[in-house]
Amino acid sequence: MVMNGESLKETSMPDNMKRWVELRTPDQHADGTWSCRYVIFEFESTRWRCNRGRPEGSFESREEAQAAALKQAQRLIDSCEPTS
Repeated sequence: MVMNGESLKETSMPDNMKRWVELRTPDQHADGTWSCRYVIFEFESTRWRCNRGRPEGSFESREEAQAAALKQAQRLIDSCEPTS
């Protein structure tokens, strides 16, 4: 799934659960480095939940910050998926 032009992931989950990631606008720091926040949205049959985060450290470019945020969010999503 793509939202606001950013890379996102939507996965079908058991019991009609859906998850996806939204990357927030990256922040540029005074030293010229970047960071990027993400939000993981989850829908479980009757309610919404969201988890927010930001990878540790700062990055040389906006793109690196976005890639790191997406990678961390994806790791969290993958850790919640059932194993076969």
